[in-house]
Amino acid sequence: MLPSRSLLIGVIVTLASSHIALAENVQFRNARENEIRQLLKGASDLQRAPNGYEYRKGNPNGYKISNGQICVLFPNKQTDCITIKTDGKVLQMIDNLGNRIRL
Repeated sequence: MLPSRSLLIGVIVTLASSHIALAENVQFRNARENEIRQLLKGASDLQRAPNGYEYRKGNPNGYKISNGQICVLFPNKQTDCITIKTDGKVLQMIDNLGNRIRL
C-alpha cells in the first residue's frame, strides 16, 4: 500500500525543517584576517599605502582587509565593504543586502 500524499508532504516538510534547524545551529564568526588573506588570490601582491589601504600595482582600487571584513576604496573616494564569516571550515561573504555567498 502506498502512503498518502499528505503523509509524504508531511515527511518532506519535517525533513526540510530539520535541515533548516541544523543549518541555523552552525555557529558562524567573523573570519580572521589571515583566513581571508589565504582565500584571496594575489593578496601577497598588495602594497600598503599611507591611507591604510593596500593597492595592487596598476589597480586604482584600494583594499582594506581586517577581521571579518574587506573594504574597497574606489578612485572616486567611495567605499564598499563586505562581511566575511566562517564556521572554521566554510567562508561566506555577506553583502550589504544580507545575501550570503559561499566562497
